Amino acid sequence: MEAPKPPPFANWRLLFTFVFYVLPSASIRIPGAVIRACLKRLPLGPAIWNGFAGALMANTPPSQLQAVLPSTIDVYDAWVASHGVSRAVEILPTDDSTRLLWIGPKKFKKVILFFHGGGYVMPLSKGHLDWMEYNRTEAANYGVQLSVCVLQYDLIPAKPYPRQMTQAILALEHLLACGYSPSDIIFGGDSAGGHLSLSLMAHLHHNHPSRGSTEDLFKLQGPVKGCFLVSPLSSFNFSTPSYNRWLSADVLGRKVVEKWGLYLVNNSPWYDEIAAGNGWGVALDVSESWWKSLKAVDRILVTGGYEEVFGDHVQQLGKMLKRTSQGEVALYMANETHDGPLMDFSAGRPASGTTRAVTDFIIACFKDMD
Repeated sequence: MEAPKPPPFANWRLLFTFVFYVLPSASIRIPGAVIRACLKRLPLGPAIWNGFAGALMANTPPSQLQAVLPSTIDVYDAWVASHGVSRAVEILPTDDSTRLLWIGPKKFKKVILFFHGGGYVMPLSKGHLDWMEYNRTEAANYGVQLSVCVLQYDLIPAKPYPRQMTQAILALEHLLACGYSPSDIIFGGDSAGGHLSLSLMAHLHHNHPSRGSTEDLFKLQGPVKGCFLVSPLSSFNFSTPSYNRWLSADVLGRKVVEKWGLYLVNNSPWYDEIAAGNGWGVALDVSESWWKSLKAVDRILVTGGYEEVFGDHVQQLGKMLKRTSQGEVALYMANETHDGPLMDFSAGRPASGTTRAVTDFIIACFKDMD
């Protein structure tokens, strides 16, 4: 469950932040984003938006963002109402503060378990739901009937790591308890949702101490069918060239990734886990040997943009998983900034190559089972 909304006077704080912090930052970021977009032949509209949104995220405290953004459940309720579809919210019996939000009928044998992005700070957006509905309808056009459920996870800084990973594990266990076979499940997400997907995959590879039953269950039933990782956070190493460009058209920058990353991991077991060489909390900041002989997922897709700050890490992650996974791993990179599919649907623009790659991956995973 998400934290209750702060009192109305919080909006005045946001106005102060906007005028004295966000706008000055945006006045610097937007021209830089435009120049970079021109140099790299990126569309100008998204670059300008990234410059503004990046300034907003980097300079606005999470409490202020969460005060004005609609909650995940509010976004979902508005979306189902506008689409004239049935509302289906499922409270997990093992954790009554964790919910699954269903898109389309729950009756189909195959399912996508989706983890939305937003840095663990921002709730679900309409663009996420439009994207998942696109995947569902495109799959149906190719004869693949599937359901989609979105995890409503707790936000930081109120609920740091590993709370979100625990909720993801519970969601997957719930789907298995409901009768879904691992081979009928694809999970994945964008940005922070990609990080959460990596944490879930890490748990399936090496059980996290907080959960004890999943390993035997998966040894018995086999690997999960697929996992897609769109612009996933996979390292807190800020020394890569992607992070240190003089000009950037990306929505993210070191300041916000570092700040929000600290909200995620402070006052948590994350530091001790990384020091012990365990990769549940972040994939690339431990030895590659930790991921050796990964067999929990049959097929993995990693996507990213050459112009995003995660670009170098996304490529490293894809190559690492190709070396360590016993299943199929594909890496798709494009000349774009962070989280291309979400940007497609948030802006109402045609599906990009990255969006199509994710959809094709989902269809291929399930089509080869028919």
